[in-house]
Amino acid sequence: MKKYILAGAVMALAASQVQAQITIPTINIPMIAGVHPAQYDPFWALPGKAGTMGADVGLANGDLSAIGDASDVFVMGKYSVNDKIEVGARATLGFLAGDNADAFRSVVAGAKYGLGEKSALGVNLLVPVGEAEDPGLSIAYMQNMATGGINWNNQFQVGLLDGYAAKGINLHLFLEPNKAFGAKAVGYLDIIVNTNTDDIGGDPLGINLAPNVDYKLNDKMTLNAGVSLGLAGDGKQADPGIGITLLYLCAK
Repeated sequence: MKKYILAGAVMALAASQVQAQITIPTINIPMIAGVHPAQYDPFWALPGKAGTMGADVGLANGDLSAIGDASDVFVMGKYSVNDKIEVGARATLGFLAGDNADAFRSVVAGAKYGLGEKSALGVNLLVPVGEAEDPGLSIAYMQNMATGGINWNNQFQVGLLDGYAAKGINLHLFLEPNKAFGAKAVGYLDIIVNTNTDDIGGDPLGINLAPNVDYKLNDKMTLNAGVSLGLAGDGKQADPGIGITLLYLCAK
């Protein structure tokens, strides 16, 4: 029943033409199905032009065999205050995350500050509501570059405070080669490395892979879909997962 409710919500959203974001420099801690839990924006994206508004609704699953019991449903909104500053927030819901999950799991709010055309700083606060008993703080440096004919989105992020790191400091490296295929599709190969300063090469270390695709539905709406799997390390993702997101971007 849960699965049918979710499918109906996604179809209703598409039918109402909630329009989305396609960013050729885009996606978009562990990492589950291409989604960044420790920041408000689920995908890699630099701040937009002043007045740009964006919204996402999606599902991030960490166990393909249990979609109805191991998935987060999230809703995100963001707004570019000017050409350099973007603010946003994301709420995560747990009605598909199993019997032990709260219906309202967490809220992350934050901002990005553009350092130039191809780089930015991001700051995110995990609000102590829902399942989050303690606040968390993450700080990220984002950079876009091109080499060998391939576009790369890169990010280094640290997680602080008890909400993100009960001890030590969480370290998160995100590398994303991506390539456009025609006018409507962009393919991404997300490489995610997570660890903690308390034991950098030990139990917290995990390397995951999350290939995903953006498909442009119209000028403002994009569908992103992908899979994720653990590659190496004790902290890798245990089971294959999937993700699907509708993204909206409306430039002023």
